[in-house]
Amino acid sequence: MNKILVPVDFSNTSSNALAYATELFRGSATEITVLHVYGTKSTALLMKNIDSVLEKDAKRRMDELLENVQKEHPDLILKTKIIKNYAVSAITSLGDSGHYDYIVMGTKGASGLKEVFLGSVAGGVISKTSAPVIVVPAGYSFRSLEEIVFAVSDDPFSDANVLEPLRKIAAMHQSKVKVLHIADKKTPQIEKALSAIEDLNPSVDYAFGTGDTNKDLNDYMMKDFAGLLCLIRTKKGFMHRLLNESVTLKQTFNSPVPLLILHD
Repeated sequence: MNKILVPVDFSNTSSNALAYATELFRGSATEITVLHVYGTKSTALLMKNIDSVLEKDAKRRMDELLENVQKEHPDLILKTKIIKNYAVSAITSLGDSGHYDYIVMGTKGASGLKEVFLGSVAGGVISKTSAPVIVVPAGYSFRSLEEIVFAVSDDPFSDANVLEPLRKIAAMHQSKVKVLHIADKKTPQIEKALSAIEDLNPSVDYAFGTGDTNKDLNDYMMKDFAGLLCLIRTKKGFMHRLLNESVTLKQTFNSPVPLLILHD
């Protein structure tokens, strides 16, 4: 059974991420835990009363949200958690508990990939958790995953098991996997790494870079019609390059599709 953690703050963005998760895992045995984290900056004297109000309000809104989801997906197993804590800490702790296969989160459409990862709850979670994270752009509607783009660097990953979450989604949707390597030249490391997903019969595309990884990936994804982009977070891999290059707002990468972030 797939066990999915979906944090919500009852915004349209987080509700949309929940809707995406229900569609992504539709047709397979799935249990979704919908998490709401609340906190307060009030003084200690007011804290108890305000916490009680916040928790009551969260329970009411959670019930409304789940009622709507359950109507559309009667066979879906839904659980809830309402926790007082800092959002990143609570989500990361649950993600690292080993109880969940994926975390699915919405992002509010920051100006670029760097802002998404460094300036949001989703970014905080991605930087701290070891769990696979699916980031859903605001307003994105699920579409069939005929193709998944897996973008890799010269040294993509150290352990083939890192790719299990990608393999599982690709198998579930019978998706074609396209390995995209943006680099100056073809490297034997990439060809060797492909053996890790040879059962998925991936195709390979080489995009020879301009030196601006953000722009190169942005240009490629705007021309491609994939339903999901997979990146691996390593200390010196593709995402490291994306987040550490000097970029301008015009050059930042706005993913038009959800991102699957894996950790090596």
